[in-house]
Amino acid sequence: MKVKNLLGIASIVFALVVALPLASAFGQISDVEINGVEALGGSVDFANFAGQTVPVLVRFDATDSAQDVRVKIWVSGQSGLASESERFDVLPNRTYVRTVLVTLPFDLDENLDEPRKLNVVVESEQQGIADQVSIDLTVQRESYLLEILSAQMDTQVKAGTSLVADVVVKNRGSHLAEDTFVRISIPELNLENVVLLGDLSPFDQGGNVADRQDTLERLVALRLPADVKSGVYTVVIEAFNSDASTRLERKVNIVGQEQLSTIVVPITTRAVDVGESAQYSVTIVNRGNELKIYELAVDSPVEMNIDVSDPVLVVPPSSSRTARITVSSDTAGQTLFNVNILSDGKIIDTKTFVTQFKKAKQEEKPPVVQPKPKVTDNAALLLTVVLAIIFVVLLIVLIVLLARKPERKEEESYY
Repeated sequence: MKVKNLLGIASIVFALVVALPLASAFGQISDVEINGVEALGGSVDFANFAGQTVPVLVRFDATDSAQDVRVKIWVSGQSGLASESERFDVLPNRTYVRTVLVTLPFDLDENLDEPRKLNVVVESEQQGIADQVSIDLTVQRESYLLEILSAQMDTQVKAGTSLVADVVVKNRGSHLAEDTFVRISIPELNLENVVLLGDLSPFDQGGNVADRQDTLERLVALRLPADVKSGVYTVVIEAFNSDASTRLERKVNIVGQEQLSTIVVPITTRAVDVGESAQYSVTIVNRGNELKIYELAVDSPVEMNIDVSDPVLVVPPSSSRTARITVSSDTAGQTLFNVNILSDGKIIDTKTFVTQFKKAKQEEKPPVVQPKPKVTDNAALLLTVVLAIIFVVLLIVLIVLLARKPERKEEESYY
């Protein structure tokens, strides 16, 4: 009895196992084309397709409804790099066509060609796998193909130093890569440097002979001018020869001299009298890790007399130095002058100073204040004037009287 029960249970389990795939089979794959070549039920040799991206067309005939259906394709040995179509719903008795781009492997190691399988699956999230096929194919190396395996470099460098990249190049082709070069460049700055890498074998034969190795490493340096402005630049790294080339890009932040040097000017405007002197100061802070030499060049009008205490400043790393500027003029008015700060012969900053020369004020003598006459003095003066007038009148009368002669009386004649 127990044996019969066990057999019955086993039969039910087997029926379920067989029925589950059938229940989820909502259609079947009717056709597969790889790069336009019919591939279902046969084998396709892909000449020169290693490392390339090819279109794979899948035709699917639906027998039942299903939601969120997708086509999933991968090459054996690359299951983690599967390519997928967009999700779509299917209806019964309908045919659906989807094209998926698949990248074929080119890391064939020591083999010039390898047999692989192209796996194609049509599945739904709710109903599982509807159908799947595996297609035999042969992946062959390109005749000439280079790959930059690694390019290590600093993400931030200082202007006036060198950008160094550690570049590793591998020959992925089936032929010897002769006279291979590595170039590093910054197109925005019109800078580049090229070094010879050598010959690369199609596969590593061992030893230290260059043309017996399929991978070589080189340090490539690119000298940056001191006057490069701060910013983020694109670095292009290329490996090339007469038959093949490849490239990749990196970003680098260049710190210019204007960021490594801080110019401090406390006062830029002063007012003094003509003939007197105005003083300014310029402090330079070297925030870099190398000793720097700075030059102060003055651009000023002819009528100004300018003296710089230290026209050349030698500033150690993480230190500062100060130069004092004295100006004078014999001409009144507002004048300005520029001080250019140079490092490595390049202007890194310019400061402008304004001086107002004024005429000196002359000493003014205090006005003489006449004392006001008193009232008694005015009365005496008036009396004096009146008496003087009376005196003059009397004098005139006296003169008139004296000037008149007495009349003589005629003598009477008695004759």
